[in-house]
Amino acid sequence: MDRDYPSSLGDILARATSPRLNLVVGLLCFAWGVPAHAQYDGTRHGGWFIADFGYGSAHLSCDTCRRSPHLDGLDVLLGVGGMPWPRLRLGAVLEVWEHPVGDGETLKAITTATATLYYYPRISGLFLEGGMGLSDYRVVKGLHEGFLFENADATPVRGTGWGLTVGLGYDFRIGPEYSIGPRLAYAQGAVATLHSPVNKPVASGWTQSVLSAGITFGIHAPDNRWITRRY
Repeated sequence: MDRDYPSSLGDILARATSPRLNLVVGLLCFAWGVPAHAQYDGTRHGGWFIADFGYGSAHLSCDTCRRSPHLDGLDVLLGVGGMPWPRLRLGAVLEVWEHPVGDGETLKAITTATATLYYYPRISGLFLEGGMGLSDYRVVKGLHEGFLFENADATPVRGTGWGLTVGLGYDFRIGPEYSIGPRLAYAQGAVATLHSPVNKPVASGWTQSVLSAGITFGIHAPDNRWITRRY
């Protein structure tokens, strides 16, 4: 395992690749410009989009690995879905954790893609979340423009397995369409085996976890008006 870490969280934020942030900003700007004509009636319904930015602490382990300390990283999340009932929100969520290695050209990355349920115990902003899906780990070198490492010069190590996420947070509504609030989550992945580019096993019994804390920005569309415009 590579033990060359950035000296501070500031280094991680400074080295974070810009294409992901550019995509998030673009989606937010697009959603901001879409008109919504419904009046806010205090209920939750319709479509939603969220973006979360924060800190993630990762632990990596395998059958043949030395015990390593946690790794600091930048955690970014995107989610989209619908809210069929006032206390239940359903959607698809993509969460990416990144840890730059010392040379600045190499990244360790954990990507979790889940079908996620958010439950509001009361008609308030507090929610509980749970999701299941896929968990991916990879080391990439020479990353260029791209959102999911598809344009990296090399991916010397990677593996994919099952993953789950649990968390909680709070939505502070800003009018009928926008919200902001804290989120704390734990993601666990059971990748099992990591492979080299020629599909040779390089590690077995691989597991990974990320404890993340961030701020979530939400955009909500009453009556699904982003999907069906009514005249």
